[in-house]
Amino acid sequence: MIFPRPTAMRAVLIAAALLAAPPARAADADTVQEVEVIATRLPTPIDLATDVQVVTADDIALRQDSLAFDALSVVPGVEISRTGAFGGLTSVMIRGASSDKTLVLVDGAPMNDPTSPAGGFDFSTLDLAEVDRIEVLEGPQASLWGSDAIGGVVAITTREPSGLRGSAEAGSFGSDRATASAGLADTQQAVGLSAAWIRSGGVSAADAQDGNTERDGFRTLTLQANGRTQFGDLVSLDLRVRYNKANTDLDSSGGPTGVMDGPDTQDAWTVSGFVRARIKGPFGFTQELRADGMDMDRLSDSYFSGELFPFEAKGRRIDYRWTAQRSDLGPNAVIVGVERQEDQENTGDGVQTSSNLAGFGVWRFSPSDRFSVTTSVRRDEPRDYKGVTTARVSGVFKVGAGFSLSGAVGQGFKTPSIFQTTYPCFECTPPGPAPNLKPERATGWDATLAWASPGGRLNAQATLYRLGVRDEIDYILPRGYVNINRTRTTGVDVQAGAALAYGFSLRASYDHADSRDLSTGLPLLRVPANSGSTSLAWREGRINAEVTLRAQGQASDVYGEIRPFKVVDLAAAYELNPHLSLTSRIENLADVHYQEAFGYGEPGFGLFVGIRISD
Repeated sequence: MIFPRPTAMRAVLIAAALLAAPPARAADADTVQEVEVIATRLPTPIDLATDVQVVTADDIALRQDSLAFDALSVVPGVEISRTGAFGGLTSVMIRGASSDKTLVLVDGAPMNDPTSPAGGFDFSTLDLAEVDRIEVLEGPQASLWGSDAIGGVVAITTREPSGLRGSAEAGSFGSDRATASAGLADTQQAVGLSAAWIRSGGVSAADAQDGNTERDGFRTLTLQANGRTQFGDLVSLDLRVRYNKANTDLDSSGGPTGVMDGPDTQDAWTVSGFVRARIKGPFGFTQELRADGMDMDRLSDSYFSGELFPFEAKGRRIDYRWTAQRSDLGPNAVIVGVERQEDQENTGDGVQTSSNLAGFGVWRFSPSDRFSVTTSVRRDEPRDYKGVTTARVSGVFKVGAGFSLSGAVGQGFKTPSIFQTTYPCFECTPPGPAPNLKPERATGWDATLAWASPGGRLNAQATLYRLGVRDEIDYILPRGYVNINRTRTTGVDVQAGAALAYGFSLRASYDHADSRDLSTGLPLLRVPANSGSTSLAWREGRINAEVTLRAQGQASDVYGEIRPFKVVDLAAAYELNPHLSLTSRIENLADVHYQEAFGYGEPGFGLFVGIRISD
């Protein structure tokens, strides 16, 4: 279904969208929800956690976000970059750190791609259909999660389906989406299945204003199965398996902007999941044994000067983990653990491997409900590098009158990816991989002043932060990958929220970041100095609606400057009955032309309508 975009027709569609409306009812704006952060390894009440942003299922439903990067695009300190609007490589950068320094977890299982050049994660196909919440830990988190977590961690938790749920949506650019889930869940056992499908005719991945007219389509299917059972009062066993297949039309390298129309394509398959046993005792500790796994295969067809260059990459990651946790030791809570990680990749030169063995501990001391301090220490022993010890200390102090102070200082590191360590150095004698490639190292700190009114109807906070990375790995011809760069980001983000009258609520955030390569003095690529968002939500009876303004300042890129932009999105829902809602949303309401990566265009005005069903 393709909707036209003339001004008169757009006005009619906007009016229809507002009358017909999207998601299921979210929590009241002035309701204070008890949230416990689990990405901190030691589950932590959100008022005692530092550097954490949480996106809930209600937030996702209200905005009608389909993919994870949609929800992350309005999180302070997080920047999104897409090389193609539908299925193009989608990167998430936290506090100025490049996207390969963001560790991604799905239900606690690491998902970073061992076959990508720097080991990053592509967010373009991560569907939100059965996601319960997203936690973003900002700043270095190596003492919790080891390598890759220099900028921070994106931890996604899916839910156990209970009953029947489903949705269907169609709209602009020949797009449609359908989701379905069914399950049974209680305190003793659970079993469930879910599916999500997205298809779009797309737009040109290369910016249409540069003369590119070929539409690049996108199709993705996500399937998930889960099971859980309880053996008496002491032992439980659960597992989840997730399958994703994606077919993406891309564009070719070349032209003055670095990209132009072309018949490039990519097909990718990923299977991931975990199996976990939890045992209560002895000595009051809850022990957890789990194995996480990911297997992926990516086939790309690229064209250059009319010639086809096929490329296949296969990767596998397996993690084994043991932890022991206790949270009832008076003012103390503690977790300790040991884990082993094994990676494989094959990009045409045979199977290459890497591994790591690590142990960690986290201790939280909360002598009163006004003060808490948390420390974490971890020792990693990568197979091919010297061992690394990292630490982090954070604290929260509730001053009174609604004010609180919090802060953290932590370390990070990232071992070179398999691709980086095996890529040839063309000036080396004899030719081979660049010698003496070292892990990247990082230190970061932040300080936050927060305030909330009695009852929490008004709140605000300001955070000052800095992240420095040394021995950063970069690609330099003809040397290949080498440690040359030092980078630093100094920034401040400000957030505020208000529960207003008549069911309205307001949220706003602004982030200023000075991110630079200290070896050249130049700004880091695709990191704007200024960005922010404002959302106005309305919840009244059967109607939910939200309008969001997202703004980004100028940013540098390889082939040119990414111009500032402002984009407005609108979502609304009308509940016909407790089991059926009509949904509608408008993306890019003002039909703004903008780019998140230089040379790659984003869609103009789009309208999408649908239904949601639950038992």
